Amino acid sequence: MEWPTTEVMNFQRPAHNVMVLSGEGGIGKSTLIRHLAGLAQNRDLDGMPEDCAVAVIDFADLSSQSFETVMLRVRAALGRLGKPWPAFDIALSAYWERKHPGESLVRFLDRSSSIGAVADSLRLSEQVASSVDGLFAGLGAVSVAYRVLDVVGTSARQSVTLKRLRRGLPAFDPILREADPDKMLGYLPILLGADLERIRQRRPVLALCVLDTFENVQSLPSERGGLEDLVARMAYLMPNVFFLVGSRRPLQWHDPVRSVGLTYGGARRWPGMADTDDQPDQFPVDGLESQDADRFLRERLTVDDAPAIGRPLRERIVAGSGGSPLYLELSAGLFERYMVRGETPAPEVFGEPFPELVLRMMRDLSPEDRDLLRAAALLEAFDDRLLAAILPEARGRRIEDFLTRRFVRYDPTVWPPCRLHGNFRRGVTACDAHTLDGWTVRERQARVSQAIEYLTGFTLSIWSDDSPADLSPADHSRRTVAAFLLALYGAAEHGVLPPSLGQMAYTLRYLGHWQVLASLPELTEGTSPVLAELTAVARLSAQAGQEATQRYAAMRAAVEDIDASPYADYFHFALGDLAQFTGALPDSDRHFTVVAEARTPIGVAARFDLAGNAFRRSRYTDVVKRIEGWSAATRLQSIGAQDLLGHVHLHNARFPEAAELFTEVLAQARQADAPLWAARAARHLALASMWFAPDRTLQIVPEARELNQSLGEVVGLAQCDMAASMAHAMRGEWDSAEYLLGAARRTFETVGATAELLPIDVVEVIQLIARGRDEQARDLTRRLAEAASVEEPFLPAWAAVTALWTEQPELYDFTGIGWLDLPGTTQERWLRPLRRLRPGDEA
Repeated sequence: MEWPTTEVMNFQRPAHNVMVLSGEGGIGKSTLIRHLAGLAQNRDLDGMPEDCAVAVIDFADLSSQSFETVMLRVRAALGRLGKPWPAFDIALSAYWERKHPGESLVRFLDRSSSIGAVADSLRLSEQVASSVDGLFAGLGAVSVAYRVLDVVGTSARQSVTLKRLRRGLPAFDPILREADPDKMLGYLPILLGADLERIRQRRPVLALCVLDTFENVQSLPSERGGLEDLVARMAYLMPNVFFLVGSRRPLQWHDPVRSVGLTYGGARRWPGMADTDDQPDQFPVDGLESQDADRFLRERLTVDDAPAIGRPLRERIVAGSGGSPLYLELSAGLFERYMVRGETPAPEVFGEPFPELVLRMMRDLSPEDRDLLRAAALLEAFDDRLLAAILPEARGRRIEDFLTRRFVRYDPTVWPPCRLHGNFRRGVTACDAHTLDGWTVRERQARVSQAIEYLTGFTLSIWSDDSPADLSPADHSRRTVAAFLLALYGAAEHGVLPPSLGQMAYTLRYLGHWQVLASLPELTEGTSPVLAELTAVARLSAQAGQEATQRYAAMRAAVEDIDASPYADYFHFALGDLAQFTGALPDSDRHFTVVAEARTPIGVAARFDLAGNAFRRSRYTDVVKRIEGWSAATRLQSIGAQDLLGHVHLHNARFPEAAELFTEVLAQARQADAPLWAARAARHLALASMWFAPDRTLQIVPEARELNQSLGEVVGLAQCDMAASMAHAMRGEWDSAEYLLGAARRTFETVGATAELLPIDVVEVIQLIARGRDEQARDLTRRLAEAASVEEPFLPAWAAVTALWTEQPELYDFTGIGWLDLPGTTQERWLRPLRRLRPGDEA
């Protein structure tokens, strides 16, 4: 069936491109949906196209709870069908620049191990590079450091590629221009589907997507922007991809209650998910028939091409299995160990209920392997390093041998790569109480605490100057998602309250994993209320679509006793951050002060935000004291502190000192390979130099512009124009000055920038005075003074400076600002640029 754009854009159409297999754990759903996909891919089904691509997303892999990872894996798998994929790849590049400024998407794909097979990742890297190259065709791009965002906003108007995409796909332009990368990501599937349709028009191809262990998604809160909503949106917006879903529960996308949390839900859109539909899309899986179960056992173990397990024993196993492939596999594995020892097992060893089978299997292991199995069953996934952290006494070779056992599922494309089947994992824990050397509850809690300590170390190492050498920053960031979720779910399951969970949640927020935090499950039934408070606060901190004052009130209500909680630091910081956002600076100060002494990532952030609050009030002496009173934990935090100190000097008209600080920050950012901070430092250096060194400013601006352009820092480009305008004004080149100031103002207005550290109104006031337009300058100054007359004004220093320039001291008391020097000294320094600008005045 063909899917023209007009039909895809009909958002009320019914969808039948999802088939769901549901049933209890271990019944064979995963095997069946993957087998069906394999039959299609190998052309073993009649009428299937020769070219078939299969994307496999297993939500047992916790990193798949990031929709960005899901989207990249689907795109990588579909790349096998051919090229090009211009709409998706160009939009993906724009998304990436907004979400991961300074990190090359192509370089990440070249090195990433998190999006699928190596061949798929490399192919995707080449195809994305090719698509973006096509965008620049004929535009005279002379640098390989091009950035999509910059082109989209300027010369892309002449791009043949973009003109064609905008003409043929109405959704392309709105998606590309969406400023919020998380919102943008949720609608990229429609572009991927459109690119796929262009390939399908040239030749028959089949695209399949396997969504396994989907019950992990269904257990998350049902809300717009959550993971289930995003996955359902992907399926609906890509009707030319067939989705095979395996879950313990049927999907409820058609249900009137559940569909409230879905962008594209309801019985009209998903008619086949209702039991009453004549063409059902959901099928229960009851397990293998007896003859199929017997065939599995006959083929699983053979001796001289004959079944190793005799018929009577096979019949006992089949009867006890209930058709469960997991039961059959564990039984065959137990029999195999008897064979290796040269023993003949008694018939009664087999055919028992599942718990007894697991117990017999555990008793058959050596004491060392039993402990490794218990360690592997503590969390939902593991690797050799995690097992070593749980069992430091275990030998490395023993761990390596354990990982090769058949009951250990291994997938090198996810992290951690090893896991046990969920039923088997729970069976190990349940049966351990019946083994002579089983772990007690306290021992299990101690062991899981060791695991969480390891996961904490991995997550918080993102703050270190020396991150793991074998990981790209993006891969490291993605793995922090899996590490946090493993730790959180492990804590909930085993009844421990590791204090580090708050630091981990803050780190995910800092790294921009908003969707993961917003989709955290509501830990209520059978879980510590303290963990439920933690997840509630984390969700609220990430729900940027909700009004901030409402979120603040909900956050206060969610935590019964903040200071008594092991996550008090995290709660105080989250509340302080929201209070700062709403302008309630006294409340913000109070929360930040509680945690500011802690030598943790949250503590460092709180100290920096306290300094930021003082800066917002123009209390510059307080800012300096706060910055000098702490030692930053990492190089990047030190760079941030120095940059803020540079702004303090700039606001106090200490222009050479500010320029010197920004020069140091620029050098440190380059040394730290921190392109975002380098771009900021370069434009801030231009803003400091424009007041006293116009020639130097005009030398700085081109490099600053290039750095900000390469990162898509639109506000930075406006600041470069503002600095160049002031420099030209200092040189008497008023045509250039006026043109550049107008360009800067238009850019600020376009992006909605209203809280700049150096407002463009300040530069306009001094230029109006220099051009003899005193009345306009006074009007603008009065507006600045009115904005600064509220209880908590934002940067009132500028009202005082402009009142000084326009000789209206009654508008704002210059002496009321917390200047670094005596008010008279600072007044004299701020008058120097004005004197230099006026015709005939000396510098």
